Amino acid sequence: MAEVLAEQRDRWILWLAPAAVAGAAAWLLAPQDPDVWLAPALLILGGALVWIAWAWQTSHPGGWDEIIRLVLLGGGALLAASAMGAGAAQMRSAIVAAAPYSGNDEPVRIEGWVIGNDASESGPRLRLLVRGIEGVSDAPRYVRIAVPVAGALSPGRAAQCLAVLGPPAGPMAPGAYDFARRAWFERLSATGFSYGRCRPVALPSPPSALDRLRLELAAVRADLSAYIQRAAPGRGGAIAAALITGDRSSIDVETNQALRDSGLGHLLSVSGLHMGVVGGLVFASLLWMFSLISPIALRWPVKKLAAIGALTALGAYLIVSGSSIPALRAFVMAGVAFGAILLDRPAISMRGLALAALIVVLIFPESVLEPGFQMSFAATMALVAMFEALKREPSEPALPTPGPLIGALQAAVRGIGGVILISLVAGFATDPFAIYHFQRFSIYSLPANLIAAPIMSFMVAPAAGVAAVLSPFGHGELALEWMASALDLIAAVGQTFGGRAEAVRALPQPPDLAFMLCAFAMTWACLWRGALRWLAFAPFAACLVFYAYAPAPVLAFDADLRAVYARESGDWRLIAGRGRSTYARDRLGGMLGLSPPIIERLIPPMDCGERLCAWHTPAGARIALVRDEAVLEEACGNSALVIVGFQPTEDSASCARIPLIDRDSITRFGGGIVYETEQGLRLKRAWPIEVRRPWRMARPTLDDQA
Repeated sequence: MAEVLAEQRDRWILWLAPAAVAGAAAWLLAPQDPDVWLAPALLILGGALVWIAWAWQTSHPGGWDEIIRLVLLGGGALLAASAMGAGAAQMRSAIVAAAPYSGNDEPVRIEGWVIGNDASESGPRLRLLVRGIEGVSDAPRYVRIAVPVAGALSPGRAAQCLAVLGPPAGPMAPGAYDFARRAWFERLSATGFSYGRCRPVALPSPPSALDRLRLELAAVRADLSAYIQRAAPGRGGAIAAALITGDRSSIDVETNQALRDSGLGHLLSVSGLHMGVVGGLVFASLLWMFSLISPIALRWPVKKLAAIGALTALGAYLIVSGSSIPALRAFVMAGVAFGAILLDRPAISMRGLALAALIVVLIFPESVLEPGFQMSFAATMALVAMFEALKREPSEPALPTPGPLIGALQAAVRGIGGVILISLVAGFATDPFAIYHFQRFSIYSLPANLIAAPIMSFMVAPAAGVAAVLSPFGHGELALEWMASALDLIAAVGQTFGGRAEAVRALPQPPDLAFMLCAFAMTWACLWRGALRWLAFAPFAACLVFYAYAPAPVLAFDADLRAVYARESGDWRLIAGRGRSTYARDRLGGMLGLSPPIIERLIPPMDCGERLCAWHTPAGARIALVRDEAVLEEACGNSALVIVGFQPTEDSASCARIPLIDRDSITRFGGGIVYETEQGLRLKRAWPIEVRRPWRMARPTLDDQA
């Protein structure tokens, strides 16, 4: 045991980063805003424990007093790091705080400047820097409006819209993604749709110099995206524009779907992969070039000069790509890696990764709940742990130098084996997060990424570098066409794998406890060394048990009743609402572990008419969905739970004895999931009564619930 603990002597400090992540997550997930004094008090307490342990002089090394000292030191440091994460989240929330926008069903006139186009499968969605809203004195800073056609309203231009606005939507169902929380930290106070097209108008420039700079950068990015797509029209050019400028509005729905289903969807967002490829390419190119220039190579540290050049290139790429949160997070990680080179430290190390995580948590604490943060750090942590384990293994005795043919074959085998191993480790590290957040598992993710990774590294990245050098002189078209052709090849790979019927396996969303145990087990296995790593099997086994024996729901519905899933006779039934949009249907079905092909084949319950749908749960309880008030009394008389898509006009004695989910309840508490227990039906709502956070708009009070 002493040898095992001695092996971890320099690993204890790595746990400060997970502690900070846990502190920020705990603050963000708390049902109500924690007291303002709590985080500073915990920070002071943790610092005091560290100071006491540091000043404690023990007379018997290895005795109980030494053990108590180490426990105080470690516990105080972890408590202080958790308090720092919680304090960062508290400060960040206060900085971005804005007046809530309640909205109504009446259209209002909005004026502002287009800052971006958050296009989706349903069409363009303009993000406006608001100048004013008709009838609103304290206008929000940003709004997002779905429009039929963007037209000439490119980023940087002023626009006027007639639109219906409301607060950002919360989670669709319990455990679903909370867009309202993300919008709060992005200062996006309202979303909606326009009546007709938004039209260009002549507005003066924003009064803030920083806002004017944002608009100028948005216009430059839009012009660059248009230039790329003119030089390389088609699917490849649209993907190239997304990789360089972050503008994904021109990528068609089929390509998006194919890349997502094949496990290549991460290639479309500017994140760690692209920062790593760009930074690595610039660093290697500068290092090679400086090494060939004797006066520089003999007098200057060329490795540090190359690191400075790579950081400069990454900063320019960050600005051009739109400075999104994932890109900023990746830039911080790359900055830590190249900063380590400047300080003569290993560029890829677990300490560097922990430092990057701490910096990201302190700057963007809200990102700890985002899938991008969790998946990128999980993959990087697993890869660094793998490299450390391989590096620590004793080297084999040197063999005679092989000939050129055998040597080339051995190098090729090592390269292919390394790529396969890296893809396997990164895939296994990110799969739990993909299952928890997206309830999907891409069957062909490994072969698709194995084929796409060399294309991205050896064709796309060099072509992008050549285009960046030649385009200012008007000669970048050929390089952009080369880049677009390579990206079109990647899209073809995505279609080949993602277009198959079995490409995506839907899995039910794991319970929160199972997900946390899995994340803890992965962190434990990666941060410790040697035999201590094997203790991670205990929480991982517990995670599998909790997942396998998690209670299965018998009913699920969203806040607009666009999709109602009912379990009847052991099979799922679907009651779809009116409208062409299938977003709620697909997302809610995905949370239940239903893939799109299965959802397409689902039928309503057998006893389902125009006015009333009724079915029995596996235990025999009757649930009814009422569409006509004339049959409400009858439904309440012999049902254990009744859902109505309207607000009853009269009180019913029968309905007063059972849970009744009416329009007012759905408006207040959102969608829900129903479980069947020995005590009866148990209902979980998307917006529980105890959750009172600033990004949850107009939720009921305890008095309202009573």
